[in-house]
Amino acid sequence: MEFKDIVLKAISEKKGFDICDYDCRTLTPFMDHMIVVSTNNIRQNNAIAQNIKDRLKENNVDIQVRVEGNTDSRWLLIDLQEIVVNLFVHEERQVYQLDRLYGDVPCQVYDL
Repeated sequence: MEFKDIVLKAISEKKGFDICDYDCRTLTPFMDHMIVVSTNNIRQNNAIAQNIKDRLKENNVDIQVRVEGNTDSRWLLIDLQEIVVNLFVHEERQVYQLDRLYGDVPCQVYDL
């Protein structure tokens, strides 16, 4: 299973929704993909973040996982080096509008 597929599966297992995978390879040398996900609440944000860590470990993906935000955050940023995952409580995603900012970047939408 590919690295990105492991991350997407971990998100879907905890019921993340409105999943957009922005292909940033031509935009920046710092990441290949930015994945933006909506959740229903802070608890779900934390569950997805933990599930990503667990699934990477299970699949022997040796990578440093850095998380910006804390357990009370409505927006968590998970830095997986080549992939950055943004977990938003749904209303918060509307406030920051990252999707609009990356509107010109190729995007694949998942409804897993």
